Amino acid sequence: MKLNKTLLSSVNYLIISVNLLAQSLPTLDQNLDQKNQSSKEQKKISYLSSAYASTRPADLKDGIKVGSWDKTGVDEAVQSFLADDKKGKYQNLDSLLIHKDGKLIFEMYNRRGRVDGPHYTMSITKTMTSVCLARAIQLDLLSINDLDHPIIDFMPGIDSTKIQKGVETITLRNALFMKSGLRFKSKNIMLSLEKKYQKQAYFQKVFEATSPITEASKEYKYSGLDATMIMMIIDIKTNGQVQKWIETEVTNKLGTVYCWNDKTNAIPACGAGSNFTSRTLIKVANSILNGGQLNGQQWLSPEYVKLIMDSNKGEGYFYYFHNRRKFTKGDKVNFISGIGAGGQYMSIYPNHNMIIVATSHNKKAIDAPLKAIGDHFIKLLEK
Repeated sequence: MKLNKTLLSSVNYLIISVNLLAQSLPTLDQNLDQKNQSSKEQKKISYLSSAYASTRPADLKDGIKVGSWDKTGVDEAVQSFLADDKKGKYQNLDSLLIHKDGKLIFEMYNRRGRVDGPHYTMSITKTMTSVCLARAIQLDLLSINDLDHPIIDFMPGIDSTKIQKGVETITLRNALFMKSGLRFKSKNIMLSLEKKYQKQAYFQKVFEATSPITEASKEYKYSGLDATMIMMIIDIKTNGQVQKWIETEVTNKLGTVYCWNDKTNAIPACGAGSNFTSRTLIKVANSILNGGQLNGQQWLSPEYVKLIMDSNKGEGYFYYFHNRRKFTKGDKVNFISGIGAGGQYMSIYPNHNMIIVATSHNKKAIDAPLKAIGDHFIKLLEK
């Protein structure tokens, strides 16, 4: 008996829906250490034989509310996306999660993506350094007014008689806008200093080696060094125990593992070096979207979060978050995001009450996850 087209379409739709609901979440192999998932270690993770995708994510009791994405056209869009992803259209996409109106409604893992596996985040590490600062302010280790105070005011070990002229004018906000003005004759100077000196002794040499700081030199220049200064101050405020403090006040509060590499200068790597699960990034972004609240409590400084979310700043890079227009021409800024080289995203769309998280291990295809959203999902999410 031949099935008519309408019935066949209904059967295919049912098969698709069942497939999206019937899979098991992929987890790390038992022989892999969850707390030691550096970018190097992650290369040992074998590729999944097929992608996991669900429009009804599992409730893992991890603080993330889940829902179902059952609008007309969603299942077809998911299948189209998975087909393109299988062809490698978005390169090495490892995960893609969509959180809308307070609930996780789509969760996908492929290749090295695992629900419990921390993924390297590259420059989202800078964004997480900013999150650490927001936590420090909430705990009164610093105040919001300190953002306009000179960096060296918080570094008692610095001998100001030996540093270059103008270093004393660098404020925390300068560093948070990538406008410290620190400039060097070559990158080799920085690498050499990192190997020889630690913590404030390292910054002493940095401040001696820089060219003089002027208003002209305080132009935007993307740098991991500016974020490292912020982390150095948090380290000082936590009595030299910033690694333990991050574990206690950030990762433990998020219900995740501490997996953040150190640099040779004994400071957590702030340009790139942190590793987080995709669900953890959802929780961080959702806290920011909700004014710094986490599990019903004020986790991050609401004043600092307000600065992050302020669209009046316009487009640019502020407090280690990218402010851009994405998928729309009308909104001034509708995309506030941490972005990592290789295609990592922790993106907030305040006008859509939406969060998108993606992880990848791409080469020269940083925008590939956004292309996947634009190709398959954005029209359904805007409805």
